[in-house]
Amino acid sequence: MTLKAGVVLAGVLSLACGGGGTSGPTGVGPVRSVGGDYTMAVELTENGCGAVTVLPLPTRVAHSPGAMQFDLTHGPATYSGTFDGAGGGAFRTAARTFSDAVSTQVLHIEGRFVVSGLEAVVTVDQSAPAPACRYLVRWTGTKVGSPNVIP
Repeated sequence: MTLKAGVVLAGVLSLACGGGGTSGPTGVGPVRSVGGDYTMAVELTENGCGAVTVLPLPTRVAHSPGAMQFDLTHGPATYSGTFDGAGGGAFRTAARTFSDAVSTQVLHIEGRFVVSGLEAVVTVDQSAPAPACRYLVRWTGTKVGSPNVIP
């Protein structure tokens, strides 16, 4: 694999972020709040692509408390994410395509925010160079500062 997977897998936000315990309007309990910086551990869990390097790059989440959308930046790449409608911290990001002179990869992230951080799996589908292949990377992020609020 010639594309630097660690750079491609860098995808968690560059926007301002909020933190900790957030309450909703009067009479309403706490609202989901996950903005902030995360210390990441990354692990290649499945690999059909040969030599792949993954890196624990700086990660930040930009999220307005109570919003259904957020931006997750891991290294230089930012991913647009949406929480599922059931409440809690489950989320997925829209697919992003990364290409350079020798490779093309499509990445998407699915996981959940927890009070202490986030847990996710990054799926990477590589279509070039041929043959097509896939690898998965597990992310375990620890929130820096105020804990997440997951009602």
